[in-house]
Amino acid sequence: MGILDFLKKPDFHGLLEESRQTPQAVLVDVRTPEEYSLGHVPGALNIPVDQIGQVDLAKDRPLYLYCHSGARSSMAVSSLKRMGYPHVTNLGGILSYHGPLEQQ
Repeated sequence: MGILDFLKKPDFHGLLEESRQTPQAVLVDVRTPEEYSLGHVPGALNIPVDQIGQVDLAKDRPLYLYCHSGARSSMAVSSLKRMGYPHVTNLGGILSYHGPLEQQ
């Protein structure tokens, strides 16, 4: 582990695959409903970052969060950890995602 490791972006695809292999994991898109409707990772649940305090998920379920660039999902991860969610991972931003999107 180097001193500049904090500058590394999360491996979106690697963490997405991890979420798919993790029993009971929940993939969460913390962008706005408008952003979510334009295209999101298949299977993602939309909980906007400004509503993360109202999340009603079991605390023992692993949560994998992403947003547009990674900033909002990082904030949401911090909030959820403060709320007592021990298994929360930031995938980063959907800008790093190269796969099919669902639209609503």
